[in-house]
Amino acid sequence: MIVTRTWLEEWVDLEGITTDEICRKLNAIGLEVDSLTRCRIPEKIVVGYVKSCEKHPDADKLSVCQIDLGTATRQIVCGAKNIAAGQYVPVATVGAVMPGGMTIKHAKLRGVESDGMVCSATELGLPRMGDGILVLDDSVGPLEVGRELREYPLLNDDIVEIELTANRGDCLSIHGVARELSVGLDRPMKEFDYEERENEAKGIGRILQFSHQGNPPISILYRAVDIEKLPLPLLMRLRLAWVDEEAGSPLDAYLAYATHASGVILREYGFSKLSGGEPKAKVLLKKLPNGLGGVEAGGRLVSIVGINQEASAKAENDTTILLEASYVAPELIAPVVKKENLETDPLYYRTSRGSEPDLEFGMRVLLKTFDAFADVELYAGCSEYSVPKEPVTLDISTEQVEALVGQRVALATIVNILAKLGFAIHKTEEGKVIFDVPSFRHDIVNRQDVIEEIVRIVGIDNIAAKPMRFQEANRITYDLARYRFIRDMRLKAVANGFFETVHYIFCDNDRLKELGFEPVKEEKALLNPITNEMDGLRPSLMVTMLDSLQRNVAMSKRRIPLFEVGRVFDSDRNEMFHLLLAYSGEKEPAGVANAGKPEPIDFATFADKVAAVIGAFELRACEAKNALMHPYQSAEIVVDGETIGVLAKLHPTVAAKYDLPDTYFAELEVPKLQARHVNAKAISAFTPVQRDLSVVVPQSTTYAQVREALDGRLPELVERFFPIALYHDESLGEEMSLTLRFVISSLEKTLEEQEINAIMDEALALLEKCCGAKLR
Repeated sequence: MIVTRTWLEEWVDLEGITTDEICRKLNAIGLEVDSLTRCRIPEKIVVGYVKSCEKHPDADKLSVCQIDLGTATRQIVCGAKNIAAGQYVPVATVGAVMPGGMTIKHAKLRGVESDGMVCSATELGLPRMGDGILVLDDSVGPLEVGRELREYPLLNDDIVEIELTANRGDCLSIHGVARELSVGLDRPMKEFDYEERENEAKGIGRILQFSHQGNPPISILYRAVDIEKLPLPLLMRLRLAWVDEEAGSPLDAYLAYATHASGVILREYGFSKLSGGEPKAKVLLKKLPNGLGGVEAGGRLVSIVGINQEASAKAENDTTILLEASYVAPELIAPVVKKENLETDPLYYRTSRGSEPDLEFGMRVLLKTFDAFADVELYAGCSEYSVPKEPVTLDISTEQVEALVGQRVALATIVNILAKLGFAIHKTEEGKVIFDVPSFRHDIVNRQDVIEEIVRIVGIDNIAAKPMRFQEANRITYDLARYRFIRDMRLKAVANGFFETVHYIFCDNDRLKELGFEPVKEEKALLNPITNEMDGLRPSLMVTMLDSLQRNVAMSKRRIPLFEVGRVFDSDRNEMFHLLLAYSGEKEPAGVANAGKPEPIDFATFADKVAAVIGAFELRACEAKNALMHPYQSAEIVVDGETIGVLAKLHPTVAAKYDLPDTYFAELEVPKLQARHVNAKAISAFTPVQRDLSVVVPQSTTYAQVREALDGRLPELVERFFPIALYHDESLGEEMSLTLRFVISSLEKTLEEQEINAIMDEALALLEKCCGAKLR
């Protein structure tokens, strides 16, 4: 949002306050100032009056002008096409130093003497406003020949750009920012004084038949004018250029000016475009199937209120104009525009952020602008349709403010601040105030929002710093336990050579679909995404990790171990906490041991690295659950019989798309991974015994089948077992050799050989029965 000081001064008393003080106050009340530009026209540039303008005798594109500078008439040669006799123009006299550093000197152009230069807007340091020289008019103040332009405040303004948050649509206008400054600086708003001059003989009903169908959730107001003359004053062109507003016609410029000043959405229609040659334009406001309001004329839709307008319905050569002011609640239109991918126009930005709902105010600002600069005749009366907005009624007490802020604020101060901010105070009682939130504050829905308003006006610097006092029945909460667990996981990951990354939780829905994930359901999707590429919520940390891996590869990193702890969301927008470990490229740094040529990371090596971070786990083969997982190198991570995540190689198609070498990832659910109560196990004082058992089993046998055959069925003396060798050759045919190692220990004694052999016989019997094994 861009404002200028002089434009603000039309709405609020800023006398005696510097622009720097204004910027500091804006920052203090939460309207962050992004930039401040001071426009100052140099000295010796004066108002000149062109007495005559003739063609240069020796140059077709030059004009020889006699210009009255007050103290004398000077001859100046000018190359602008738009210069003409009778104009007031800015003249840089001899000795003037232009903003670009050029010094004006006496010159001779193609044999003709020239004492000065007639200036364009950009040569004066003003924004570009068309080609040619700048033609002055009295909209910037009474034009006095010979008076220096630096003495005209409206030409020497301060331009302030404010970085607004998306929820502060109430400040997308000069009036809205002035309203905030009025409260912050404790200065009164200036009364908006305008008395309409209607033509009682010409009522709007003579040219407009307005009706509505259904109950569209919008408010709309129509007025009508006949335009005799519509000049575009310099002040309007200058301010619109300063605030980066573009207008295609003089009428569009008037509407853009009034919209930026008031915050009300204003549009125009050519009467002939709506009437179709009939004496009356029949305009129908109807509720569209998507729930919004549409304006129809002559059986065709000419606009969707708050979103767009048909260009063919705008005035071109019309002199009779229908003016429209409208309001739609921002929370209604944003989902529809996103869902139906509707075409929007520049005014949609204001509507979607929350425009000013006082339509009559915006229309009066426009009509006052017409009266100030144009020659128009206003039709009496108006046509309107409105849906009353239910007020948000809240109450707040001094105790609630103190509990959140940490400092007591007097009830009288609270009431005074709220009243100045436009809140309608109902009553105060026993340290509590009851009020209605103003209709233009779309961002305030609860007490916390109101307390934030009080704090920003009181001033964060005026809140005394003191230790926080709190009491908790139990400080060891689940959140604290999770925080500590995640902290430990981070430290372990870093200690094992992984580097932490942080990504937005937002992602591209198109990417999700490509990777086989289901995006968040439409009714729960983001209403106002930051960008089109961040319109979804990630269901997996690996979705956003791909970008970091790709960037590291692009930076010639050959070994990329990364991890992230963050939130993910399912299609119902349920939030979960995951830990991701990802490894791409070489499995170890280049060095003497590997002759500078490390092997690429493989499944087993990556599994060991994951175990070093999260502890022991089992792997169970599984099918790929999405397009990220390799169809033949994917497994579930199992701890204490519960699946807590997956470990997989990145699918070759995805790896190729992102130019990644062999890449593995493990994604785990933090709540399931989080440490539970661990029962201590006794340690034997006697030396454990290791025995190997080699068997021949069918090649189709999986280790999961072997584990299932032995788990829970062996004597308690078997601490653990694990595979140590797998062998196959032609002599074995359809079978393979598997060697298992058993660790056997007793808490009471040293085991005898007979006892050990009995255990091994029992293990062999189980394998023969469940897996068809034979002793090798």
